[in-house]
Amino acid sequence: MVDVAWTHPALPYILGTIPKEMKSLIDVGCGRGIIGALCRIYREPSRLVGMDVYESYLQFCKQFKFYDEYGNWNLEKPPLPFKNREFDVATCIEVIEHLPKDSGGRLLDELERIATRIIVTTPNIFSEQATFDNNPYQEHVSLWRVRDFRRRHYKVYGVGGMKIFGRTIKYISSGFGPMTRYIPHLSTLLLCIKDNSKSNDNAMPHSLT
Repeated sequence: MVDVAWTHPALPYILGTIPKEMKSLIDVGCGRGIIGALCRIYREPSRLVGMDVYESYLQFCKQFKFYDEYGNWNLEKPPLPFKNREFDVATCIEVIEHLPKDSGGRLLDELERIATRIIVTTPNIFSEQATFDNNPYQEHVSLWRVRDFRRRHYKVYGVGGMKIFGRTIKYISSGFGPMTRYIPHLSTLLLCIKDNSKSNDNAMPHSLT
């Protein structure tokens, strides 16, 4: 029995950043496989890889065949076992905040090494989160800001509710959330995209234009 029934509020935007023509994707910190499932339905990749440190999540994904390949890996221990630019896309959805800041930076280095496009989401507001699903890795331990990603040449969008004086207010924050798309500092949730291809002309996700 899962402890939390929760769907990521930015899934349509995340899917919109995954090119329709992409052929390979690695989902780092794949959890229960929502990105793999979306790609199975809405994309036609020839290779989908799911990687997570928590074996129970990988077993769940295997049951429904969300990915073609699976890797059990502690993300605090680089390098990742892949070649340079081995994937068209690397996703890292609600993962980096579960790592210490220095480990998160090293993980971004690895994602940028192994993939052409990197897609990361993370909260822009710190919230205490204990473990759930009997997963000891679910605790929040770091906070990432817009400037952290822009220093690494990511494009950053707000895809959550609006922060009001640094916090969320029920109904009001969600109602004003769309206003934060291009003012990500005010958003409770960040969508960060980096394109390592020679041309960055198409880095803007269509669903955010």
